[in-house]
Amino acid sequence: MKTKAKATEECTTVFEIEVQKETIDKAFDEVYAEITKVANIPGFRAGKAPKELVKKHYAGDAKSEVLKRLIPQAYADALREHNINPIGLPEISEVKFENEDILSFKAKVDTRPKFKLKNYKGIKIEKKKAVVKDEEVEKVLQNLREMSAKYITVEDRPVQMGDCVVSDLECSVEGKPVHKKRENLWLYVEKDSVVPGLSEKIVGMNKGEEKDVEVALPEKYPDKNLAGKPAVYRIKAKEIKLRQLPNLDDEFAKELGKESFEDLKKEVTAELEARAKASADIDVENQLLGKLADENTFAVPSSFVARQLDFMIEDAKRHLLEKGFKKEDLDKKDNEFKEKFKNDAVRKVRLLFILDQIARDENIDVTDEELGEAYKSISAQSGKSEEEVKDYYDREDMVDSLKDRLREGKTMEFLLQNAQIVEV
Repeated sequence: MKTKAKATEECTTVFEIEVQKETIDKAFDEVYAEITKVANIPGFRAGKAPKELVKKHYAGDAKSEVLKRLIPQAYADALREHNINPIGLPEISEVKFENEDILSFKAKVDTRPKFKLKNYKGIKIEKKKAVVKDEEVEKVLQNLREMSAKYITVEDRPVQMGDCVVSDLECSVEGKPVHKKRENLWLYVEKDSVVPGLSEKIVGMNKGEEKDVEVALPEKYPDKNLAGKPAVYRIKAKEIKLRQLPNLDDEFAKELGKESFEDLKKEVTAELEARAKASADIDVENQLLGKLADENTFAVPSSFVARQLDFMIEDAKRHLLEKGFKKEDLDKKDNEFKEKFKNDAVRKVRLLFILDQIARDENIDVTDEELGEAYKSISAQSGKSEEEVKDYYDREDMVDSLKDRLREGKTMEFLLQNAQIVEV
């Protein structure tokens, strides 16, 4: 066998591999010997057909089987010969095997980055103290109050600011409809409405009245082609509802299942403190990861970056679709997304290798007991039994992926325990 290995990038090696006739002939002999035992050829019992007749009937099958055996074998031999440790599966290309005398192909493989870790113990981090302000508590209570509002139908007056109007709504720009007609839509008549100026022009409408309202679409309208343009809203006021807010008192608290308003307030405060603490913890982790990434810069495999980039782009699109953007418009922005997320993707991949190397250096691994605890936690969250969860991870070949996540979590715990965290 002849092999050449060339580093096309810092973390990528391309092999040029040739398998010689002697090895090929031996593989064909082994394959035909196996085929002969089960060959179904008219006039002959299994295992009794002449070798030349078997070759004639099964030449294509034999060639495919020889390729299946020789390519992985030759690739593995090339790795050993050049002392290269790959990560992931190879990309096989330019396979040539026409005359069956020589088999040649290329194998592109990613290799582990070579880098020396900077000191990762004693990293200095500032942690924000979890403080909840009175106005934050008040805001949550007001939100709860608004969520508990009652709506009373009004018959004897026109729409006022603060009302809610059950309406049929159509919107057009330059004579073309922007969306399908929306029926029985609840429009909140507020000064800070999504479309500036719309509420002011609804005020004064009577029940059953229908009219056209001209306003400019907001500059941050989801469809950028329409943002800021003049639009015509055809609105029919089908019902006018007065919003009544409950008082913030014990009766209100009891409706929410609490003993008193003071208990409700304490619970809201505790929840906000828990959120603030969680946010501070996330910020600490982000600071730590940021400093690790800044201190340890090295090249990473381009295929890893490409996969991470694809994931980030799809995730961004999913969030934007939920906000009302059109899929066809987002798909046109792939190059823009790639440019935006490119550096972050490289950084995330680099952090994966940094955390993995720290785990190796510190002998951090996942025990069977810890894996069992993870199955228990997933079981509690999913409502499935532990056995069902375990079977699922085994069946989908996801056990190693789960172990990697647990190992990464343990590595972060180790880093945090060895960091210098100052509360501010």
